[in-house]
Amino acid sequence: MHIFAGLFAALAARVMLGLVRRSDTRAVITLVAPAVEELAKTGLALFWGADIFYTHVVFGGAELAADSLKRRGIWPGLAALALHSALGFVTVWLAAYTGVVALAAVAATVLHSLWNYAAVTLLGPRV
Repeated sequence: MHIFAGLFAALAARVMLGLVRRSDTRAVITLVAPAVEELAKTGLALFWGADIFYTHVVFGGAELAADSLKRRGIWPGLAALALHSALGFVTVWLAAYTGVVALAAVAATVLHSLWNYAAVTLLGPRV
């Protein structure tokens, strides 16, 4: 079920972000995108009873495939796979530690936002 949840989360995130991403502003990249993606990954994993960590990994794999197909190269895609896998681990660990999945998802969103901020600062707005 995590494969379905991860792929559907990737599709849902792309659709939702497509509505606001026409302007590749720092706010969209650093605030909106992480919130949408973390909500989609963790929310759909919970909704379908899928493993949260593996849902994040599949989502990262979908970004790897998309980046490779867009000719951005394999390195941004591998970074996305590593990031989403790490965020999945953080979400699962914090949820187990605190017993509050929402808190874990918020923490993952903050980490994701920090990652995107660093990427935009180092590489420019087109990350």
